[in-house]
Amino acid sequence: MIFFRCVAIALPQILILLLVGSVNDMLGGWNQTSDAMTTVVTLFLLGPITALALLITEIVKCYKANRGERRRTFSFIGLAVALLVQSLAIDLYLLSQLRM
Repeated sequence: MIFFRCVAIALPQILILLLVGSVNDMLGGWNQTSDAMTTVVTLFLLGPITALALLITEIVKCYKANRGERRRTFSFIGLAVALLVQSLAIDLYLLSQLRM
């Protein structure tokens, strides 16, 4: 479960780093290849899906927890909600930057 939380936390940050690196031309031309677009689209889709899966998992874990452990699981639910909101905000920002 700890690994899943770390992955859910890291995915939106990786997308932000790729966007900042491509804007500042720090990727050495990699951002102009088809592999870069595939990576960005994958992170774009995988970020909110992973955050939503984490939220559902934390809710189920809280439902199954004993009374003494519920206080601790509520903080993890808050973390999952914050990650979902962050991931959706990053995706909306990315969509606003698209030029057709």
